[in-house]
Amino acid sequence: MSKKTKPKTVYKEDDGRTLYSMAGLEGKTPEDLEERDKQRKNAVKVTRKERRAMISAAFQVYGPILLIILVGFALAAVILYLFLR
Repeated sequence: MSKKTKPKTVYKEDDGRTLYSMAGLEGKTPEDLEERDKQRKNAVKVTRKERRAMISAAFQVYGPILLIILVGFALAAVILYLFLR
């Protein structure tokens, strides 16, 4: 069995498409890029269990606040409905 090879695409002129954005690299020196790589290597590693615990804690903290805001909007909507009726 032989593998079928794709014909290689030959571009004759620039059509303006971007294959990879270099916007984050403009004006960066090699030293800046090395520093960024060092910072990424020193970043805190979080396990899946820790990440789930952090998300759960965030929902426990912000859930009641969101619920109070939604109940407040619903109460305001009911009062406006009854007032304008």
